[in-house]
Formats: sequence, C-alpha cells, structure tokens
Amino acid sequence: MSPARVVNAGYPGDTTRELLARFDRDVTPHSPDLVILWAGVNDMLYCGHTVPPKEFRRNFRRLVHRCRIPGSAVAAGTLPPRINAYLFEQFPGAALDPVPPDERVECANEILRELSAELDFPLIDFEGLVRSRPVAEEPASLLRNFSNSGMRDGLHLTPEGCRLAAELAFEVIRREHLPCSCIVCFGDSLTYGPWLKGRGTAAEGAEPYPARLAALLRQAEAR
Repeated sequence: MSPARVVNAGYPGDTTRELLARFDRDVTPHSPDLVILWAGVNDMLYCGHTVPPKEFRRNFRRLVHRCRIPGSAVAAGTLPPRINAYLFEQFPGAALDPVPPDERVECANEILRELSAELDFPLIDFEGLVRSRPVAEEPASLLRNFSNSGMRDGLHLTPEGCRLAAELAFEVIRREHLPCSCIVCFGDSLTYGPWLKGRGTAAEGAEPYPARLAALLRQAEAR
C-alpha cells in the first residue's frame, strides 16, 4: 500500500471566491480521495475582500460539490475566534463595521453547521479547540500573540495549535472512516501556516497543520 500523501493547498488572504477560482489548479491534479476545506475567516473579516453570508453559503456549497464530482470525500473546519484587539490594529475598518467580528464569524460557522447537515459532510471543530485555551494575550493561547511569539497576530495558530489541529483532524478521519490515501488541505493562511517552519508545505518536520497531519498518518501506517 502506498503511504498516505498530504498536500498543503492553503494560500494567505483567500476567500471562497479565490478557492473556487484555483480549484482546478490546486486540487484537481492531485486526485485526492479526501479534501479538508477550512475557509471563511477572510470572507467574514478581511476588509475590502469580505463576502456576503449568502454568497459564502453558495460558494462553500459549490466547493463541496466540486470536490465530490470526481468522488472525493469532504470534511470542513469550523472557523476559530481571534484576538479582536489585534484585528482592529491590522484592519481599523473592521472596528467600524456595524456587525461585530464575533457575530460575523459565528454566522459563517452556523452556515457551515447547516451545510454539514444538508450535504452530509463532517465538521472538524477547530473553533472549539482554539476556545479550549485563552483567546487573549496569554502564553497559553493557541493563537499567536506577543506573549507567546513576539507577534501581534491574534489569528494564526502557534506550532502547538497546529499540532493539536492536526490531531483533531486525524481523530475525525478515523471516527468517520474517511479515506486518506491522498488528502488535500484546501484553504487560506490557517492552512498555509505563515511564520511557521515549512510554511505552505506538508513536508516532514514542517509545522503547519497539514504537515502535522501527514506525520500522524505516517505513524499510523508504521504501527
């Protein structure tokens, strides 16, 4: 049996619009038997690039269908919280939106829960994972912040956060009996892993969650 292969197809700043536009370039050629979709933070929060909720729902449904046309299974990650003070530093316009960022992200997560039930794909609770630690300027947070990384980020995962995200994805793959000979992790910077060792890859020793997932699959195969 060939070893499991994991592809990191994350790209910073992408909304579901960009994912649809690059699907045939970055997913189709790999002929994956599983696609893990993790997208929506930029749709909701990236000033100047936001996508209305109705379009987000439509785009995500199209992404699921695109995955399934050649027979790929699908799983999707819920959107994590972020440290809002950092968000407002990076995008001051976000503080002026009449809908607070927490409500916008919760709206996207509710859409994902509805689509999960409607289209019958499992969700990976990345939101719950991040909330299991402080969503604050604290070293224990799974979000990069000044106290644990020297960066005023507040959105992207620490190396430990990526490790735990991979463990959670692995758990869902096993529990749901999802195929995993070739997995494409398709999404934005949360998948890409900016500022991490081996960013944008799933190479051995890299830190983004797709690389950590690949390591777990290798360990499982070796048993």
